[in-house]
Amino acid sequence: MRIPEPLFVIINRAMRLLLRSPLHPLVSRSLMLISFKGRVTGRTYTTPVRYVRDGEKIRCYTSRDARWWPNLKHEPTVVLRIRGRDVRCSASVIDDDPATVRTLLASYLAEFPGDAVYHDVGLGKDRSPLPEHLDRAASHSIIVEATPLSDG
Repeated sequence: MRIPEPLFVIINRAMRLLLRSPLHPLVSRSLMLISFKGRVTGRTYTTPVRYVRDGEKIRCYTSRDARWWPNLKHEPTVVLRIRGRDVRCSASVIDDDPATVRTLLASYLAEFPGDAVYHDVGLGKDRSPLPEHLDRAASHSIIVEATPLSDG
């Protein structure tokens, strides 16, 4: 079931509070906060996103229509709040290689099939993403990949 877009204003505010609180373990195994600078305003913005880890890399997935990710092309340094800790990272946007996006999106949706609706991907009877839907989704999905910075 897809949550109506206007509710995300309330949900995101609640998630920001929860992920910064001592109660973060309730949701922080799969949700994190990403903080970044606005390319026009220079202000810091923070948004909650679902994430997956792949070794040191931390990935989150969004739509080309989302307004926050283009900021990362201007200023790739972000702060991720993961499991109660702030981690400075260098972020990159993966959006120009549909084959890579498709492969990573398929892996993500295998782990979080409930998120398929947000990428317009249908699921088969076994709850796996439909291949033809993944092909289409790869052209309008964005992957943000963050790597921790060594601050030494």
